Amino acid sequence: MVRYDHVHRTFDCDPTLTDTQVLDFCRNGFLLLPGVVPDAINRRTCDYLNGTLPAQPSYIPDGLTLEDLERIRASHEPSTILLEEWFIDHVLLNLQVAGVLRSLLGKNAGLPVLVSHHRVECPAAAQGWHYDADHLFGPEINFVEVFYFPQDTPLELGPTELVSGSHLSPIRREASDKGVPTTGPAGTIGIHLQNILHRRGESTAAGIRHMLKYSYWRTEPPKRDWITEPTFDFRTVSYGGHGTARYVAHMFYWLCGKGKEYRIIGGQAWPWSSKNQIGPSYGFGKTEGYLPNWRKNNPDDYAA
Repeated sequence: MVRYDHVHRTFDCDPTLTDTQVLDFCRNGFLLLPGVVPDAINRRTCDYLNGTLPAQPSYIPDGLTLEDLERIRASHEPSTILLEEWFIDHVLLNLQVAGVLRSLLGKNAGLPVLVSHHRVECPAAAQGWHYDADHLFGPEINFVEVFYFPQDTPLELGPTELVSGSHLSPIRREASDKGVPTTGPAGTIGIHLQNILHRRGESTAAGIRHMLKYSYWRTEPPKRDWITEPTFDFRTVSYGGHGTARYVAHMFYWLCGKGKEYRIIGGQAWPWSSKNQIGPSYGFGKTEGYLPNWRKNNPDDYAA
């Protein structure tokens, strides 16, 4: 059950991700929920975006008028859809989506206030690989970005392509390089960190591809209150390989509310590990040491 506070535009529910799944999100930077929005809502969303469904806002926000809402709806940022009760109930507060967001953002997560409509007349060439404006690299997950495809989006309609792990460190890709395509049936929702390399994929079929993008926000300090696994061992779990494990572990620790306790000593020490070692990595639980260099302003890639 999702509990919605319409005054503060926040929600709460039971978390649905486990320790392992949260760590996977830290490692990959995204996850995909195929076809979670009902078909009737997907059709209504397309009608709304095409201007054939009358607007019925649940309220008029302070400082705005009906004329303002009409202008906003006709723009490339039709954020008025966030005021429609059917969209709030079945998309923004979709139970499967809410459970993931509750796991990553904690209690009383804030709902979106702005929507971007990425409407494409297909066929169309692929975008260039890019990071969104004002992105930040760091362990904090104070918000996550969501995209929603209200129509079937096979490879032929050019779904978003993502580069797994590119949220940990800036990278460059050639136009010919492929990413992970977020294909799926109507109602597919993706959840990702804003600082992940991505692009709109090439489309070869004819038709209109709608995609809505918006963000949910953290309102409370992070802590490990998702589904904990009794056998999950912070010392021995796999955080990734050389050059990435330190960042993934730092992000996971921050989500657990232990970001200030995180220190590493480098080399073959924790959080890096190999399946060929005969014991746990040294360095776990150190109170003195270094942090990963998210700013990339130090040659050895460590920060004091």
